Amino acid sequence: MLSIFSKLIKAKREGRLFLALKSRILPILLGLKYTFHDPAANNIILISPDYIEPSKDKIELEVVDRIFQSFKKMKKDQKNVSKIYLPSSLWQQQIDHSYSYFSEALKSNNLDKFHFFLTNFGSWKQYHGVESSTLIKNKMRTIIGRRYLKNVVFNNALKNWKWLYNNRKNVSSLTYPRHGNQVGALIDNNFVGVGSFFNEVYGSLLGELIDDVPRPVIAELGAGYGKLAYFTLRSMNSSCYLDFDLPETLCLAAYYLMKSWPYKKVLLYGEEEYSIKSHDKYELIFMPSYEIEKLCNNSVDLFINKNSLGEMTREATANYVRHIASSTRYFFHMNHDVFPNVYNDDSAGLLAHEYPIPKDMFKLIFRYPDMGHIMHHGKVDYYMDIFIYLYERRKRYLGKKV
Repeated sequence: MLSIFSKLIKAKREGRLFLALKSRILPILLGLKYTFHDPAANNIILISPDYIEPSKDKIELEVVDRIFQSFKKMKKDQKNVSKIYLPSSLWQQQIDHSYSYFSEALKSNNLDKFHFFLTNFGSWKQYHGVESSTLIKNKMRTIIGRRYLKNVVFNNALKNWKWLYNNRKNVSSLTYPRHGNQVGALIDNNFVGVGSFFNEVYGSLLGELIDDVPRPVIAELGAGYGKLAYFTLRSMNSSCYLDFDLPETLCLAAYYLMKSWPYKKVLLYGEEEYSIKSHDKYELIFMPSYEIEKLCNNSVDLFINKNSLGEMTREATANYVRHIASSTRYFFHMNHDVFPNVYNDDSAGLLAHEYPIPKDMFKLIFRYPDMGHIMHHGKVDYYMDIFIYLYERRKRYLGKKV
């Protein structure tokens, strides 16, 4: 209840209280609509697992210990970096509240506690900003909520996804590994998460964008636990993927992607100095956000940002955009473009169209509303203001220092 009130207060400060209330009420009304009529009853089974005990497998423990050692190094070094690389007030609250297992594990040097959170982050009972676990768990408590999840969140999204491809793809294209004890649904016996549909769409689009590069370098700022990265990379025979993020969420991505592709060669922060040469040596690289300063000009084929640029201070956003613009050929991002985030000091973040991307260096290929957000309830929801942008470096700047 306190979480709901805090979100409504935040919406009022951002000038979208009416839309927020409407967005809160709509799931109840839609759930009522399907209470006595359940079209998705036969092909969608909701999954909301309880916490599970971590595996004691030797390889699993080695992976977790590597990530824990890297986490300790990141948190130690984070104390000495510029404030533009520290979490915004919005994300600091998230870390203090939802990532307490990590902070407690760090304080007591408790690997088991760290491991428990990694094992269960996908079904965590507190919202931690990278997965819709609380949406599933909270709605599962009532028949109205369950009908809403099955018929609106999953079935309507499935219809939209099938329409986009004119039924050319099988539902199996939507599935992804469940490392981290993921919540979601079984659709025709395929595990599907809330974010499967448009992560699959954008991942396929981004993968095809650079399919002419023999071994593309894909970088992402703020990858969450790596779901979009998974859908982008899974069809590539050879690639290098870099994730720059806050230490807490970086650990989730490292765990998830290392578990998904145990054969890939991985570099974690603190194991070896990161440089441009690392791109040829490693396939997965996980670095705290301040390491983005080590990127070289024209060293990345595709740079991705999903949501996090809009959750930072203006100064931090401008700094990251500068490094992204100097390093990449393509820049794809998805962020708030109508209502800015407002922080505790009443400052507002930048909107997507305000990002200082050099127009002489990049051309805008497209800007569209993200269908996954705006059709979240099965009909247009103007509370959701996420737009997708794709920029391409102009030919005269390819291979040049900037």
